[in-house]
Amino acid sequence: MERLPLTVCIIARDEQERLGRCLDSVAPIAAQIVLVDTGSTDETATVASRYGAEVHHFHWCDDFAAARNESLRYARQPWILVLDADEVLLTPEAVASAIATAAPSIGGILTTVHSLSTAGGAPPTRYATQVVRLFRNDERLRYEGIVHEQILPSILRAGFRIAPSNIAIEHHGYTLDPALLRPKQERNLRLLDHALEREPQSAFYRLHRAKTLMALGQFDRARGDLESARSTAQTNGTLLPQILLQQSVLAAIEGRDSDAIAAAQESLRLVPNHPMPWFLLGDIYERQGNLRAALEAFEHARQAIEHPSPQVAIIGTVEIPRDVLHSRIQRLRSMLDSRATATQRKSAPTTAPPVLPIHQENPMKEPSSQQPLVTLAMIVRDEEDVLPDCLRSVRDCVDQIVIVDTGSNDRTIAIAEEFGAEVYRFPWCDDFAAARNESLRHARGEWILYLDADEQLDAESARQLRALLQQQPPQVGGLLCTIVSPHRVGIGGRETHRGAYPRLFRNYGYPRIAFRGRVHEQITPAIIECGGAIVHSPIVIHHRGYDIPPEQLEAKVRRNYRLLIQHVQEEPLNAYAWFQLAQTLARMQLFAEAERAFGFALQIGLSAPLAASAASALAYICGVQGRYQDALRWAEESLQKVPDQTLALNYKAHALIALARYHEAARAFEELLARLDRCLPLSVGFEIELDRQQIEHQLQQVLKRSSGAILNAG
Repeated sequence: MERLPLTVCIIARDEQERLGRCLDSVAPIAAQIVLVDTGSTDETATVASRYGAEVHHFHWCDDFAAARNESLRYARQPWILVLDADEVLLTPEAVASAIATAAPSIGGILTTVHSLSTAGGAPPTRYATQVVRLFRNDERLRYEGIVHEQILPSILRAGFRIAPSNIAIEHHGYTLDPALLRPKQERNLRLLDHALEREPQSAFYRLHRAKTLMALGQFDRARGDLESARSTAQTNGTLLPQILLQQSVLAAIEGRDSDAIAAAQESLRLVPNHPMPWFLLGDIYERQGNLRAALEAFEHARQAIEHPSPQVAIIGTVEIPRDVLHSRIQRLRSMLDSRATATQRKSAPTTAPPVLPIHQENPMKEPSSQQPLVTLAMIVRDEEDVLPDCLRSVRDCVDQIVIVDTGSNDRTIAIAEEFGAEVYRFPWCDDFAAARNESLRHARGEWILYLDADEQLDAESARQLRALLQQQPPQVGGLLCTIVSPHRVGIGGRETHRGAYPRLFRNYGYPRIAFRGRVHEQITPAIIECGGAIVHSPIVIHHRGYDIPPEQLEAKVRRNYRLLIQHVQEEPLNAYAWFQLAQTLARMQLFAEAERAFGFALQIGLSAPLAASAASALAYICGVQGRYQDALRWAEESLQKVPDQTLALNYKAHALIALARYHEAARAFEELLARLDRCLPLSVGFEIELDRQQIEHQLQQVLKRSSGAILNAG
């Protein structure tokens, strides 16, 4: 392609890592490239010079429009294309076509900007909007606004018209690691504060500040900005639908479902074919159990995606992956079909143990005398080192072994067959629930036990298992098993985690009983929807998956992180997914991001045991950062939710020591020792086993400090 009568204008600072990709995308077509450097301390200018760019230096003055306009001063070609260093032009041929066909009255060309956001990881969420990035080189056309600057107002004032195009740009500015993204958000917040000091009635700046505040977890301030923006926005403009949608998102995050629904519906009144409000409504309705309304909303979202409108393109929208939407529609149809079948049965249970609520519309499946009692269901891949011990631990207490292999290259399949397992192959698709559900399709047992290959059923539990299952009343649908999991910490250190999960559950028949979640998949919601109660059991499972060398553990954590990012993007109001993401972020020592994710999960709504675990984790995070008053507050909140635990009480005691409240710390340690003596059952999402000798030593040290404090006071 020949070079176009085009100047590419870029402003940049410390962009040596990403600038090359940007310039690769435009160097073959641009007659001139201008880069204005606003204070780089790296090799940004050198990289630009290699591509033949003219480099000019400009003192940064907290004003993006000023920097942009400085770059326009040096443009010599008839047309200007504006890019950021973290952007890539995807369609150079569309730029050529737009320039060649533009009538003299056309001053600006709309381009679609696909902004990718990963909150620090992949895969990205894509947000698409149309803005003017290609425009005529005319001294009357200049940017306005110190942040989120715009060229469009000056184009319209000059009497030009705007034309559509197929130009596409990909923006990677929000695919940074969380630790790098936060300073960028804080900078934008500071500039938006300044902009609103100048223009306090600007709905545009209020909306953008609200979005930034939400990204930083400052929901109260964001709510106020959105209310102000809504009151000042023009009813016939493009801002009001965006403001209403953002209000809906914030209300959903905060658990104000009625407000979220009202704002989404008002947004749809203005823009009926916008997919995002429909998707958000579907998400809320499904969470509320209104499956038919959820299905209808998701169907509207699908139609809006398949038949996009220019109005939505201007407003912008999160690009909802079609496969995600299709999956949710299919799942809802399946659940509604199951409910329709259930209403025809007459054996619905009327009572249940009070551990979890029962939904009466899904009665128990009548057990058959020919049906095996228990099926072991597993998914595996390259597990030849650990699979034999796992299968040996269960072979005497299960009737059927179903193993789904997701792509092994070692002896895993041969080992499974040696133990008499039925082996099925399933292509890995970055979705643990999908693989687990494949195993459920082949399970014939009245009960299903699911294990990982790096787990073993405790020997005493194996002896108890069959009798325990045969004793269960028909109302019980799941048994909580204690997972004992050693973790390597630091250099040579170890700690043991204990968690309770329903690893044993009734086989209601797939797809009525099905796992959910790409990673840290859950069966609990399906058990409840099928009408089953979940009760505690004495079954113990030993998990070795985190007692591995550091490099293997790091790879596992990063894999989980990647899948959890994808999970929360697919189900943004799934509190359990945010809880698991927060735990993974904490393992990665990204404490600020973990704190926000835990807080988000709590705002959406967790069960009491998980909420207690989240609050306990927040106590730990605050403690390691030296925020001891916050640590104490979170520990006490955790204890309020589940009083008879040990981990939060331990964190409370340590926070009290740091706050020099030694007498209270001593009482906390004494109560902690008493609880260890009582061997209380697991009552939270997870606990960490505590060293009794260490606690006794800490108690003695605190008692000494307490005595010293009293003497000093006297």
